[in-house]
Amino acid sequence: MSLITKKFYNLFWKNQTCQNLFLLSKEELLDTKTLDVDGKSFRYSLPRIIVSNVEIDESLTIDTIKYRSDNHNLQMQEMITSKMEHFGPILMELFGDKLRDSFERIVNDVKDNPLIFGLTILGIFYDKHNRESIIIENLKNYGFISHHLNSFTEIAEFTKGKLLVRKNNPILTEKNIETFLEVVKVIKELYVNLVYKALYETNQILVNSLNSEDNFKSRTKLFHYLYESGIISASMEDAYVDCTHCEPGTYRGVFQLKLDPNKLKNLKCPICAKKVKYFVPYDLHKDIYEIIREKDGLLQHALLNLLSTKDIGYKTNQLFLDDIEVDCIFDKRKEESVFVETKMYKINTTKDKLKSKLKKHFCKLSEDIHRIKGVSEHSQKLIIPILLVNIIDEEFLQEVEKEIKEIKEDQISQSIRILNITTFRSEMSL
Repeated sequence: MSLITKKFYNLFWKNQTCQNLFLLSKEELLDTKTLDVDGKSFRYSLPRIIVSNVEIDESLTIDTIKYRSDNHNLQMQEMITSKMEHFGPILMELFGDKLRDSFERIVNDVKDNPLIFGLTILGIFYDKHNRESIIIENLKNYGFISHHLNSFTEIAEFTKGKLLVRKNNPILTEKNIETFLEVVKVIKELYVNLVYKALYETNQILVNSLNSEDNFKSRTKLFHYLYESGIISASMEDAYVDCTHCEPGTYRGVFQLKLDPNKLKNLKCPICAKKVKYFVPYDLHKDIYEIIREKDGLLQHALLNLLSTKDIGYKTNQLFLDDIEVDCIFDKRKEESVFVETKMYKINTTKDKLKSKLKKHFCKLSEDIHRIKGVSEHSQKLIIPILLVNIIDEEFLQEVEKEIKEIKEDQISQSIRILNITTFRSEMSL
């Protein structure tokens, strides 16, 4: 176990808010995106957590932010269209048929290999360490630049050379330079909006709306502990701030921010001195990210960590009868085995949906234990079946368990417990 993992579990077992946060499903904990390709979609989760002070019930604030962003985006798109009508012929004069051929190759790739092209674009946005080299390589592949150019600086010098190759170059006019600078500014603004939209449209449950069981103060303290321990760190990706008290565009921006999450509350608008709304990404340490990405998420990993700290031997992913897999088995006493099935659910859904899933997995566990006892070496052992879940609400779990047991009166069903990690730790005397 790495040092960072030891630090994480030291905090995890001592801090209920930490458990509430990191036992969320991967899609709810991490910044998760959906990529649509040819009518099909797949989801991917980035190793970052977005900290924001926009609460989920602040509908007016959220809508204000979204409409401001949409309106600004429409304005920028209109501006770049008008500017490109002027600037397009200049580009063609500079690069001629070479530019046309390059664009045709892009169009063909988007049509023939949309997934590969989409992944290339994603790589440019999210591989911050290799962003320049990825862009340079693709510009070469599509024929936009020569193979001897290896950096943005070299591209700029080469383009400047083409502009200055002739004295009194008709392309190099004040009007053209002004138009070019305006196009660059518009592209920057479009990037700002793209970053902002990616932040506020994330399906990640933000710090100020995690669970009713936590208050904002406890969450900000938790992020402070995570930051000081190195479990999360300042991201190279841009943060976004916007003053919703002032007129649109008065104080908004995208910039890098290296700041302890506990100090984000000090961010204020220099115009009106009121607190700004912020979306600040923090990178999650790769060791913890890999644990969260595992099949059974952090829940099973936490279970195994708990057993290890108590020097309890265990077996994982045990196969019975070729079609039954038990996530974890350990002996509590002689002739008494605990069979644990771990299930991670998306918490940000209705209780009816959660109840339906719990009942389904309860019944499946009951059937599996019944078959295992019939043919295996465990037939003479007392088996304690546990359905271990990431649902924090213990009263809700007890309610569901009671409802099932009122219908299923067989001995195995009556012996099954539905527990979260906190109750499991207590009831198993671990």
